[in-house]
Amino acid sequence: MAGIPKGVPSSTLASPQADKPLSQIAYESLRSMILSGEVRPGEHLSERELARRIQVSRTPLREALGLLERDGLAVSKPGMGYYAPEFDPKVVAELYEFRELLEVHAVRAAVRRIGEAGIRELREIMRQLAVYERDPKPGMEALHEEVALGLRIHEVIARENGNSFIHETLLQIYNRLRLLTWIDVLWFDKRPLTQKEHRDLVEAVTARDEKRAARIAGRHVKRSREDSLWVITAQHREAKHDTERSRKGR
Repeated sequence: MAGIPKGVPSSTLASPQADKPLSQIAYESLRSMILSGEVRPGEHLSERELARRIQVSRTPLREALGLLERDGLAVSKPGMGYYAPEFDPKVVAELYEFRELLEVHAVRAAVRRIGEAGIRELREIMRQLAVYERDPKPGMEALHEEVALGLRIHEVIARENGNSFIHETLLQIYNRLRLLTWIDVLWFDKRPLTQKEHRDLVEAVTARDEKRAARIAGRHVKRSREDSLWVITAQHREAKHDTERSRKGR
């Protein structure tokens, strides 16, 4: 596995344009900083400091922070402001275990119950994803759209399983793990593998191959779990070392 980057400059991930609203420019810059590791997990997102770094006023910055919270990339704490998301390895492991149990069951049920409309929707998503797959070096906005489409595959399959409680629970899990879905494309060189897993999953579901679809879904979730836990554990270890160095330097 690749090592953790020390922080990818925001300019390499986002290309603000003069005709974009300031809130959108701020949103893209902040998103890049969080997803690249330039902002550490749990770090306070100081409005004053961020406004200075991004060179926007407080109003568009606050709008951007609200959008980040919507996307699961920031956490709002009453009276304290916004913070970068921080993950507990134990909680993440348990979430992925729960996701695997539900998702494999949902995939099996979806294979049996999916209708022609659901199949057309999955194929349309794959058609859109194919456009992004042809770009070997996509920009941040293209990556955002590709990740969103990949998540949409899982959401459609969860819906088509026919059980509303499983569907709703899986959507909640996907939302809690939304930030971690970026790990494949920003921390590891596994974007092509993720693309292949999604293609294989959709092919198995639309072909109504229950065993193959369940096997692919289980393997995909297990791999995502291992990669996510590797990054989170490494981040915690690095943060601990930084704290220890800071104490020794006092």
